[in-house]
Amino acid sequence: MSELSEIHIVRCPYNLAQHYLADSVGSQAATGKQTSLVLTVPGPGVELTKDVMVSFGPATDPMHFDQPWHIHWKPQSGPFPEFDGELTVRADETYETSRLELKGSYRPPGGVAGAAFDLVAGGRIASTTAQALLRRLGDEMEERYHRDEREKQDPLAGG
Repeated sequence: MSELSEIHIVRCPYNLAQHYLADSVGSQAATGKQTSLVLTVPGPGVELTKDVMVSFGPATDPMHFDQPWHIHWKPQSGPFPEFDGELTVRADETYETSRLELKGSYRPPGGVAGAAFDLVAGGRIASTTAQALLRRLGDEMEERYHRDEREKQDPLAGG
């Protein structure tokens, strides 16, 4: 098994970022249904995508500070690892930012050859893919936060 741990700083207060993530994955977690998710693997001059089936569920923070979400995905086809882990918003050093974390593990496909590939390049690909996912989720949180803040300034601007 290979371990993955990535963090992305989101320019959104912790309590709001938690709320936005819960809105995003909470209803899916409540049903337990899998949905399609497109993961992006950015590379120099090229960007690959991979369709995976993803499911979310509530997880438990032993310290009871955060609301982690269990996340599991498996590829719809081809040599791409299944992933099992947690997606969590955590407090950052300032009120204005929060930390979006993805931690978990995956088993590289392809047996011994896949494990060797993971040591050479696959781990970096997994890290880059996780960062792209966190950046996309973080961008959505930031957009919602800025929209909500504009609506506070001008309640008629939202609709």
